Amino acid sequence: MALELTLLSMRQMINVRKTILIAAIMTLYDLPSNTPAKIISSQLSAELTQRLAALGLHADREIEVIRRGCLGGPLQLRCASTEFMLRRDAARQIVVALLPEANPLLAEHGVLV
Repeated sequence: MALELTLLSMRQMINVRKTILIAAIMTLYDLPSNTPAKIISSQLSAELTQRLAALGLHADREIEVIRRGCLGGPLQLRCASTEFMLRRDAARQIVVALLPEANPLLAEHGVLV
């Protein structure tokens, strides 16, 4: 009986970690304003990838949305000390993960990004 409870608890904990991790991964477009995240990957064209890399935007860099343009306008972003605007369709192609300081549940459950 105790073994069954322990196994069940471990399974529940694994499911909680998976749920938290899934909730912590989103597109840059979906990232709430003023929430730090780390870039995981992108599906941008090679040309746009090069232009953004020149601004310091590449995988494993921290980024945050400062504000959103109205009526489908661009996002104002901050990456290190650089601020720039990015079209929303491009932001939908960049995958980010919340940093533990942005989501206390990540740190609480030992999920590392």
